[in-house]
Amino acid sequence: MKELLTKERKKKKGFTLIELIIVLAIIAIIAAIAIPNFTKVRADSKVKADTQSAETIRRITLTKLASGDIKLDGEKALKITVTPQEDKPVKIEPAAEGLTAEDFKEVKKPQQDGVEAYIIDIDKDGNVTVTVGTKVVK
Repeated sequence: MKELLTKERKKKKGFTLIELIIVLAIIAIIAAIAIPNFTKVRADSKVKADTQSAETIRRITLTKLASGDIKLDGEKALKITVTPQEDKPVKIEPAAEGLTAEDFKEVKKPQQDGVEAYIIDIDKDGNVTVTVGTKVVK
């Protein structure tokens, strides 16, 4: 009887080395699948955020054109760069009559890596195109 009790006490509980290795292998496989997908989702969300900001800039510019704040001479196009900055007013180059930093105060800095500014193209007919990175918003 005494032998049975000591045998029971010596019986160890827990996982075997093989079971632990299998669990680690499964976790590694899941991580190998999930991490690239997560990276793609983050990159896509940055592009979508920048597209929304470009849409906002386009709407502001169209409103300014319609109200007559921005005047076109009918012969040449305008190309304006809008650079949102952290804790500073938006930089507009070249300075465009009718557009102020206050107009773009709600516009966020581009989220995509390597992109610093939005480029507004206004053709002589008043069509507005905003480019951010490789994305063009018409």
